[in-house]
Amino acid sequence: MMRRAALAGAAVAAALALGFGLAGCGGSGGSSGSGGSGGGTSTAGSAARISVSNAYIPLSATPDMAVAYFDISNTGGSADRLTAVSSPSVQSAALNRSTETSMEQIDGVDVPAHGGAQLARGGTHVMLMGIEPAPRVGQQIELRLSFQHSGTVTVEATVQPLTYEPPTGSPTPTTK
Repeated sequence: MMRRAALAGAAVAAALALGFGLAGCGGSGGSSGSGGSGGGTSTAGSAARISVSNAYIPLSATPDMAVAYFDISNTGGSADRLTAVSSPSVQSAALNRSTETSMEQIDGVDVPAHGGAQLARGGTHVMLMGIEPAPRVGQQIELRLSFQHSGTVTVEATVQPLTYEPPTGSPTPTTK
């Protein structure tokens, strides 16, 4: 009886480890639109299924600094959290939140199950410092978004004119 319980516990642990391992895998390239586990319909308690859309960087007056904005969607049954952003094109990237009077660095962005989060002007955003070479309109800058459960999701953010407004309605995934 003890042996059967131990084997059942080991099977459950292996299944959970496999599920978390799959959650860290992104798509197979192209614009798959999601990180997290693949296939199937979402049910309560299923792994987070993260996708990112509308990623852009407004052209900044400061050539070595900019901000990045994007929408995160989670169609899975479990919440996730964006914990860090990096890029091969920048010296450092930080998650920040703007208020009416200040800007503060934050340690993450929660993405609820069957929900999303928006990094947008006047709110949460990514500060990009030490961009090399200086961005130009139309340029694609790779961002690597690290999620607590879904691993890394890579997106291409397009440098847009300062006055650019992202599209509304159905998002087009920009994950890679």
